[in-house]
Order: sequence, then C-alpha cells, then structure tokens
Amino acid sequence: MGGFKRRTALGTAAAGGLALSGLAPPARAASGVRTLGSPEQLRSTYDYVIVGAGSAGCVLAHRLGRAGRRVLLVEAGGPADLAAVANPPQWPKLQGSALDWRYSTTPQPGLGDRTITCPRGKAVGGSSVINALAYQRGHPAAYDRWPPGWRHADLLPYFKRAETFSGGADAWHGGAGPLHVLSLADVTDRTPVAEAFMAAAQQSGFPMTPDLGGENTTGVGWNQLSVRGHRRDDAATAYLGTLGDAPVDLLIGTEVLGLEIERGRCRGVRLAGRVVRPEVEVLLCAGAIDSPRLLMLSGIGPADELRALGIGIAADLPDVGRHLEDHLLLAGVAYQTRRDVPASRYNHADALLYVPQANAGESPDLLIMCLSLPFVRPTVGPLASPAYVLVPCHLRPRSRGSVKLASRNPLAPALIDPDYLSEPDDLDVLARGVDIAREVGAAAAFDDWREKEIYPGPGWANAAGRPDFIRRATDSFHHPVGTCRIGAVVDEALRVKGIAGLRVIDASVLPGLPAAMINAAVTTVAEKASDLLLGG
Repeated sequence: MGGFKRRTALGTAAAGGLALSGLAPPARAASGVRTLGSPEQLRSTYDYVIVGAGSAGCVLAHRLGRAGRRVLLVEAGGPADLAAVANPPQWPKLQGSALDWRYSTTPQPGLGDRTITCPRGKAVGGSSVINALAYQRGHPAAYDRWPPGWRHADLLPYFKRAETFSGGADAWHGGAGPLHVLSLADVTDRTPVAEAFMAAAQQSGFPMTPDLGGENTTGVGWNQLSVRGHRRDDAATAYLGTLGDAPVDLLIGTEVLGLEIERGRCRGVRLAGRVVRPEVEVLLCAGAIDSPRLLMLSGIGPADELRALGIGIAADLPDVGRHLEDHLLLAGVAYQTRRDVPASRYNHADALLYVPQANAGESPDLLIMCLSLPFVRPTVGPLASPAYVLVPCHLRPRSRGSVKLASRNPLAPALIDPDYLSEPDDLDVLARGVDIAREVGAAAAFDDWREKEIYPGPGWANAAGRPDFIRRATDSFHHPVGTCRIGAVVDEALRVKGIAGLRVIDASVLPGLPAAMINAAVTTVAEKASDLLLGG
C-alpha cells in the first residue's frame, strides 16, 4: 500500500459505527487485517495475543499471520490518521499530538531539575509513526557486546530481511523486505546546507562513507530513512499493509490492564471486563516504558517495591524497569546564516557524521547531525531564522535510570527517571561533541552560509562555564531501551524468566543501545523473534 491506503483502511472502524455501539461488523482492511473497535467482536480462539501494535508488534503480526497463526494484536491507540504522519518534513508536529502518549520524565538533577518529554507513539505503528524516520543499524561492535545469538552476525540476515533498500540488495542490505529504506545518496533534492556539511566534515579530517548502513558505518554520509516515494513507510504501512489474507485481528482503542498469571504461567491479557486467553503465548510488545509497567502491575518485578504497592508477587525479578538507557543530544551548536536556508524535503537532517573512534573496530560514541532549521533548547536561548544547527549526540552514555510504578492503578503512567548526566563521563563526551561540531561548523565549506555562531559562542572558551551550557542544552534523543533486557529479565529466547507462556519483544529487551537510532534494531529483533516463535 503506497503512502497510506492503510490510513483509510484502519480508520474505517474508528470513524464508523463501532465507536458508537461496539456492535457493527469489523472492518476488513485491504491488507486482510480485521480491524475491531470492540472486544465483543473477538474470535473465540487465538494462538497469540500481541500487546502493542508498535514496530515489534507489527513485525510479529505480519510474520506469524503469514505463517497461518491466529493472532490478536491489541493497540491502545487508533489509526495514525494525521496528515503529518505521511509527510516526512512534518514529523515535529507529531510529538505532543493526539498520536503521542505525551509521557515525561521525573525532574532530572543532571539537567537542572528539568523534566524531559518522552514521546511514545499512541497509534497503530507505535513510535514508528511519530519518530524522525531515521533507519540505520549502526556500528557492528555495539551489537557484539550483546549476548550470544544476538550479535551483529546473528542479526544481519534479519536487517536484510526487513528492508527494501533504495540502493538495491547487497552484502549489507535487503532488496525485497516489507519496509522501504531510502538512502539520501540516491536522491538529488537534498538541502544545500547538508551538502556544505558533507564538505566541511571532510575538510575537518573525517572520511566520507557512501553508505552509513553498509560496510563502513562511520564517517560523514547521507541519512537513511524509512521513506517510500517521499512518504513515511512506518511499521504499520510496511508490515500490516502487506499481510495478505492472514488470520490477524487488530483491536484498536483498547488498553491492556495487566496480564493474567496463574501458577507461574501467563494465561492471558486483562482488558476492561474480560480476559483474552491465547492457546500458545502472550507477546508483550508495549515498549521500553510500558512493557515493564505491565509486568510490574501483574506481579513480575522487584518484590519489595511491588509489595509496598499491595501487588502480589508472581515472579521476583529485580531488574524489571531497571537499567534504562537513552541516547542524549545537545541542541545545540547554532549558526545564523547569510540567507534563507532551503527547507529539507526529508527529516531536516539530510547528512550525518558518525565520529570514528581511534580503533576502527570500536563503535562510535558521538554522532553529529546537521539540521537545516533553527533547533535549540528553550533553556539555551532564542534562535531566529534563518539558521542551521549542528547537534552532537551521545551514543554510549554511562548514565542509567529506571521505570517504576506510580501506583497500582493500571491507567496511571509510569515514573520515568533516566537519571541523565548522572555519570560525569557523559558531560565530557558531550563537551567533546561540541568541540567537534564547532570545528566542522567553522570549516571553509560553510563560509558561504555562516553569518556567525550564535551558540555556544565566545563563552565556550571559558571551560568553567561549559558544564552549565551542556546541562541547559541537553535533551533526550528519545531512544529508551533496556528495561527488560536479555539475560536479566528475559532469556535468550525472550521468554520472561520464571513465567511460562510470556515473552517480551520490543526495545525493552535490548541489552544495550545500538550506535544509531533504535528503530532498525527493534524491527530486526522482532524479525529474529518471529523465527524463534515459528521454530518452536
């Protein structure tokens, strides 16, 4: 389905009589997915119940459904029917919209007690419908720190299986997968500020790589995005939109209130007024925030904390909700320009620099993005157009946080505490990122664009003031992982330890951050998980 026939098909149920009566017949999308607006329309039996129709849930529904398994996919949100979803440059409008859960962190001491927004997709397609569309796997060494079976060589076949790459299939890319991935190396309508950034990075001594998802994933190169024909290709368009005639039901607008655990086995999922019991397994795909929240609500987690909330213990797993990791970005190193900056037709970051380490076999800890629009934290100060910003991003932060229950109320949001910049080393890495961004920004290739540096400006020369600027400019890259990580909460087949019939398959199981944006990694983990399920 191009662009989004799917947005119309999945919207049929929500726009029609289902929302009023719960008794209208289910809508059948062109993909073959039955879209339901009420639990009253469920089939009598399912093999699998998948909680969450985000990236992982859509992959699993696609693979299991095409294999003939009866699948119920439960999603709290509805269709991703805002016009901005399909239009890549409009992605900033989606965060804080009706398609976003609009979570936020607890006050962060490392950021001057600021609370930070934590956008999570509340729609079919999950965060893949509100993210900035970047789709890269990152450096192999980041995966080689993961447990056996989940390292780069194990995952590469699944990265390839997932995608149809604009440059065609090769040793690193797939050519026939559900998800379309566009390398901006293959287009001619890139913003000229990104062209200047490519040249400036090379003038500063950084190599150019022709393919950031290929053999060499470091250096300066063109961004790669989940885009097909200038339209977003999210998990729902790619995976649910290509299901064919498969026994998959999609129940929208329905929150899962918990898991039904009986004598060490997950028997089903609790909805308002009923429990749905699959014949094989429950697959929890609610993401790095809500998967641990649902586990803890169901008695799976740190026993002392759960007892204090009056929750009975099904399995004492102290690591549920712990070890929250998230990439940091610093917005930003900003420049006023001599003339208007042409708008990006893509995601406003047409070119990227993954800063190579001295050891080529080590994954990078810094990414510099060139944004062709004024983007700085309000706590930094104003930035008027025309301007562009070079944004350092910390890919290997040492700070760790947590997700905890606020109460036993199943509708209460979790307490999200990433504990940003609690480790001094993270400040040092971001300071080095500012130095690199300013070096690139001062290169001759930008002379025709650069009027002057606005931030951090001359004050950066005062080393004593640098930590204050970093704390004011730092924000989240919105890549939470690790709260149900492999080896601690789930085993290497993603089964929850101590509970039969239950797996977690989403960003929460990642045992570390990839050295890139996380959507490609989450999609690939779900691809591999589908083989684990189908292989028994």
